[in-house]
Amino acid sequence: MLEALEKIKLAEEQNEREKEKLIAELADYEASRKKILQEKKAALKNTFSEVSTEKEKSLTQKLADEEQELTNSATAAIKLMEKNYLEKKEQTIQAIIERVISEYGS
Repeated sequence: MLEALEKIKLAEEQNEREKEKLIAELADYEASRKKILQEKKAALKNTFSEVSTEKEKSLTQKLADEEQELTNSATAAIKLMEKNYLEKKEQTIQAIIERVISEYGS
């Protein structure tokens, strides 16, 4: 009977050592997984940052291109209006001169 109790005690001690070993392995595994997760988070953050920066550069360039196009369009419109104004101005002056001449003579 004493021998059986001794075997039970040894088995319990063995089980306790195995339990501690498994707990330690589990802690190591958890730490390893946490480290991998942190590395993946950092990589994802870097990737997001790079993509965000590239998108911002792209949008900034697109905005600058659109602004330049609008500026060019506005400049062309202003030049056309000035040209039309000068033509109409000359035509109006000629019409006034002709009217004055026809009414009052030369």
